[in-house]
Amino acid sequence: MRSPILRILLIAVGAACVGARADDGAEAARRLLFQTFDKPEAPLFVDAIVVEGDAAVADWRQGELGGRAFLRRKDQAWTIALCAGDALKDSATLEKLGVSNSSAQALSTRLAAEEKRLTPDVLERLSRFDGMAAVEADGSHSPLDPHHKPLP
Repeated sequence: MRSPILRILLIAVGAACVGARADDGAEAARRLLFQTFDKPEAPLFVDAIVVEGDAAVADWRQGELGGRAFLRRKDQAWTIALCAGDALKDSATLEKLGVSNSSAQALSTRLAAEEKRLTPDVLERLSRFDGMAAVEADGSHSPLDPHHKPLP
């Protein structure tokens, strides 16, 4: 008979494997957001992340600011492509960013459902982000200006 410790270890490993298969990538995307933006003096809050294929939209707040991040997954690694406000709720914007029509619709619908649980003041803060800003690998932002970095 197996020892109780071995049995517990096998159950834990099995549960981790099942969880890894069921994960759509939201936790990895969340970790990237925290690694990039969370600071002791300005903690990051991620209120929702919706994933569809290799695209994701995340609601975030930090201090008095807030917005939404658009993330892309390539070879199982997430990158933060840009931050914006309400534009990332719109499936047409997501399509301009290269998301298929069906995936853009799904992201938009799922994000709207997730945001129904948020308070009005949080939703207002998410809408404050003005325009769109590309996010560089180091977490710095640069505005998406049609003269410099046009959207597709």
